[in-house]
Amino acid sequence: MHRAGAGLGAGAVRGLPDVAAVELTYRCNHRCIFCSCPWEADALAKEQELDADTWRQAFREIRKRGTHVVSLSGGEPTLRSDLLSIIDAARYEGLHPCLVSNGRAMDEKMLQELDAREVNLSISVPGIETFERQTGYNGVEHVMGLFRAARQMGMRVAANIAVTKINLPELYETIAYPLINGASYILLNRFLPGGRGLENSRFLLDKSEINEMLRIAEETLGKAGARGHVGTELPYCAVDDPASFESLGISYQCGAAKSFYVIDPSGYVRVCNHSEQRLCSVFNLDELENSDYWNLFAEREYRPRMCAGCEHEGICDGGCREAAHVYGGDVSGPDPCLC
Repeated sequence: MHRAGAGLGAGAVRGLPDVAAVELTYRCNHRCIFCSCPWEADALAKEQELDADTWRQAFREIRKRGTHVVSLSGGEPTLRSDLLSIIDAARYEGLHPCLVSNGRAMDEKMLQELDAREVNLSISVPGIETFERQTGYNGVEHVMGLFRAARQMGMRVAANIAVTKINLPELYETIAYPLINGASYILLNRFLPGGRGLENSRFLLDKSEINEMLRIAEETLGKAGARGHVGTELPYCAVDDPASFESLGISYQCGAAKSFYVIDPSGYVRVCNHSEQRLCSVFNLDELENSDYWNLFAEREYRPRMCAGCEHEGICDGGCREAAHVYGGDVSGPDPCLC
């Protein structure tokens, strides 16, 4: 964790990471096979969701501790009838809002409302022919219509692609189609176990499939003159040729509790959206200072035992630590792609 308050007197404000991933609701109108929300595996109880006024108070608390960006998700955040009020509350408290949505309940009017509020929007595209198989809803053309409408408005919208064994064979098309229709950026997220996804771990990518994903993405983005990045860190040793990527950004270090953290729908803080560990209420943030689990991530004390002595240890955390924890029961265990 940032040590903004180190050395100050009693009551000093502790620093928090720059980005808070704010999960506004447990509800969703998709049934994605790759969903990693912990409550979908009953790992977290679904408690009462915070209302807009309470979120305003929460935003005030995290802003004065150094957070500048809130990435609003869920569940599906557009199912909140007060979503725009929550976005307005974040802006009022000096936070920049982003929104991660599946787009199903979104229309051009909503796009205009978001654009007027300078919201950075990301819409899920988990396949083209495989869209319905992965989400339970045949909505790919609706999503493409949103990209086209956004382009006509001059609004930049990213396409968020969760990659599984199911949609890997059509990944070229899954990247190209949103770009053709107006997406401005591509965010790739390899399927990681957690939530409902634990029931579907047979669709996890192995090391060779991850490299196939990276090669296809680099080729497609290069042809389109577009940019993208992989949203979840990879083990450096799992990537065949790390120096070969120009259009696709790849991270090898975990950002949990360092560059971002999570607040769930009931106001509990977690280190990561994959994490099942509730640490404290957003209104009791000083408790994080004495949280062993938070500090495990903040101080990078989770490095895998198998990586000890590796020449890349300074730039790599051995892949996703929470995925290792959820999938294998050990935060210092191997990333699922190396199992």
